[in-house]
Amino acid sequence: MKILFALHGYPPELMGGTENTVRAQARALVARGHEVVVVAGSMNWREEFETSKDTDVDPASGVSYPVYRIHRNDLYFDHWQKSASPKASRAFRDILRRERPDLVHVQHWIRLSRDLVATAAREGIPSVITLHDLWTTCLLTFRVRPGADALCEEKLGLSPCVRCAGEIPPRTPWVTAEAGAVAFVERMQEVNRELDLARAIITPSRAHAGAIEGFLNRGAGSLEADVIPPGRELDLDASLGGERSPLELPSASGGPLVLGAWGHLDPIKGLDLVLEAIAALKDPSRVTLHIAGGEVNPDHARRLHELASGLDVRFHGPFEVAELGSLPVAQVHAMVSGSRAHESWGLVLDEAWHLGLPALLPNRGAFNDRLVEERGGLLYESSSVSSLANAMARLLDEPELLGRLRASIPPVGEIAPTLDQMVGSLEAVYAKALSTGPPDAPEEQSLQDMVRARALEEWDKSLSRRSTVELGFEEAPS
Repeated sequence: MKILFALHGYPPELMGGTENTVRAQARALVARGHEVVVVAGSMNWREEFETSKDTDVDPASGVSYPVYRIHRNDLYFDHWQKSASPKASRAFRDILRRERPDLVHVQHWIRLSRDLVATAAREGIPSVITLHDLWTTCLLTFRVRPGADALCEEKLGLSPCVRCAGEIPPRTPWVTAEAGAVAFVERMQEVNRELDLARAIITPSRAHAGAIEGFLNRGAGSLEADVIPPGRELDLDASLGGERSPLELPSASGGPLVLGAWGHLDPIKGLDLVLEAIAALKDPSRVTLHIAGGEVNPDHARRLHELASGLDVRFHGPFEVAELGSLPVAQVHAMVSGSRAHESWGLVLDEAWHLGLPALLPNRGAFNDRLVEERGGLLYESSSVSSLANAMARLLDEPELLGRLRASIPPVGEIAPTLDQMVGSLEAVYAKALSTGPPDAPEEQSLQDMVRARALEEWDKSLSRRSTVELGFEEAPS
């Protein structure tokens, strides 16, 4: 079988959870005798629109496969108003004609175009979609409103979504309210068309499928999603030769309680919430927090360091997942996450449990599915400083709780599927999609593509004529 993966970025350029998961899938599939082609978006802007070609190699089998990267030449191509790109669609179509895959597996649309499934259908190729996040339901991807500290619960709609997205730079004052409404409706219709045309939809958890159905105002179960958690081969203690002793539990009368947190230092990860919860404790000095992660947002990183002032907090910088077992963030009593996202699975929980660490997690998304009856950790009310502080206080005040949570961590074989198991599940979904065949192809839209291409050019020209104040990058002088 020849499978083409389409997604927003691919290692080594981008190394996030989705990108690494897709690379692991691709390598495992070629090792099992399949052909794989990758088509990825790129953050590398070019003066002229360009498609580059590279190769990746499965280190286990030595088999290589092509990796195409589509480099857009328009400005702010991650902006929701840029989610349809006729140039990217044509480039994707040309790759399909060159490679002739049996199946397209769309893992994301950002930086490419929101009509990948439709484009494949026009070429007589069936598609499968994996919904890794909430981009289909939110103009800002993660459903966290600008300046807010909680997940947005609104269904996707003209109001308040367009107004909310307009608060993020670059603002688009040249786009009239009527034109913005048309752009929103077109995006919503075409995203739903992608879901309807797909021969199978995969989500990492049942909770994630339900959230997408709800936010898109589709009926419960309408996606008929196949739930396939991400498979991983974690050996986080490899650098220690598999020898790592659990940290001695703190006593109720003493301390300290040592916590670990890891991931990018980005607002969506909610480390500010964790620091505020520690500060809210009756005696913050009884808690030590180790943090590992790159400072991808300088303003937010500065805020975190300010919040950490006066607390026992250690910042350890960027890390590789394979090194986690040897880092201070793993030599702790428990892992803590302040995530504001609606986690579709929660790779960080896999890592914590593999390290033998119970977790403090927000009661949001897949965490509700995975952490039941205090098995392996505690849930707190999402985005609530006081609720997280109360959970920390329980670990300090109840001498037996940490030991009980540690003992209830699921066995390694029950945490998540292995990579081999995950790929076996993918093969079953692929076989189902191929047996169904391609959907009826949508009509060609050459005229609409010409209009859109011209509109994208005008969008860039209008942006270039606006000041940084008008675009929302700076405040107007008082």
